[in-house]
Amino acid sequence: MTGKREKFPGWDGRDLNDRQQLRLGEGLYRQFNRFEPARIEHVRHPRLIPPVVVELGELAGVIYRSDKWQPGNPRTYIHFMENPPRLVSSVTGKQLYIVGGDYRVTSRGIEG
Repeated sequence: MTGKREKFPGWDGRDLNDRQQLRLGEGLYRQFNRFEPARIEHVRHPRLIPPVVVELGELAGVIYRSDKWQPGNPRTYIHFMENPPRLVSSVTGKQLYIVGGDYRVTSRGIEG
């Protein structure tokens, strides 16, 4: 141990309570989509990457559907990564994880 505080996905190393995280999440949703969220759901899922994963390769890009900027009218977006993160899976092959890379979610979409 180096004595450094461990960073956890979604918190970016910050000590945020649930309400603060919710506010930041809602703000990012509004910034990315340019409209208010229709609902907020509490989803139970594993929040940490397993200690052992299987390297699958570089994630060269992402293809996703969203109604960002046009509520109710989803479109397909393709984003190629400039500095690709790694794509890894759980050892059972049932969950994918994105590790590393240099990208951000902004009002213009996924950048980097």
